[in-house]
Amino acid sequence: MSWDSLPAQLQSFADELARQPETAATANALRAFHTKFVSLWRDEKKISARDVPIPVPRNQGLHPVGCTPVQAFLSFAFELGDCDPGFPDLAVFQIRVESLLEIPSGTVELQDHWRVDTDTYSNPRRERPEGAKQAKEPHPYYHFQRGGHAQDEFAGQPFFVPGKDLPTAQAWKALGQGPSPRVAVIPMCPILAIDFSIAEHNGLVWRRLRDTPEYATFIRISQDRLWLPFFDAIADKRQRRLWLGPTLLG
Repeated sequence: MSWDSLPAQLQSFADELARQPETAATANALRAFHTKFVSLWRDEKKISARDVPIPVPRNQGLHPVGCTPVQAFLSFAFELGDCDPGFPDLAVFQIRVESLLEIPSGTVELQDHWRVDTDTYSNPRRERPEGAKQAKEPHPYYHFQRGGHAQDEFAGQPFFVPGKDLPTAQAWKALGQGPSPRVAVIPMCPILAIDFSIAEHNGLVWRRLRDTPEYATFIRISQDRLWLPFFDAIADKRQRRLWLGPTLLG
């Protein structure tokens, strides 16, 4: 299937997501964005959406202990460019999970953030805007990392803890988190990003979807369309270095 059909394919993909109650809201959001998808793709070969609902993580191994995931969202941006071949100019998606923790003194609102990002300015085709800073740590072209700007915004709100609003007379313990490691990953189009996110949050729902022949066909077509050219491209040393970054290739 050609790239020209991506907006229509997303619409049909939504029909398959609607078959499962846990992904019905995902389907409805994709349908609501359809007109925007068609326009952006026709004019610029770009496609993006914010805050598409996805299944929340299963309540297993979550921190802090006792929290309850309430809702989760996926935002994505994909730009084909000239697909040098198999290397989209942009393949980004960001996950936000919102949870609640009930404690004797009240309720704690929690957010978790993770993303697959594209370091667009490591691509020699992209000019770095004037004033844009060079990253001090190496970023593979497509990479996974925790956090991101959305997490920074949440952590900057009043009453965020640990933070300045905690009393200073006691000792506290909490989990710390930095932006590393930035792990190289293969690029994903919106369909593959949705499938991957569902799998990471609720494998039981994901397996039910994958057991549906129509859904599985959408995934196979999307993988072949993006990944076959991508894996052919990384036979070239220059493309491997762009993808993996200097930390792995030297």
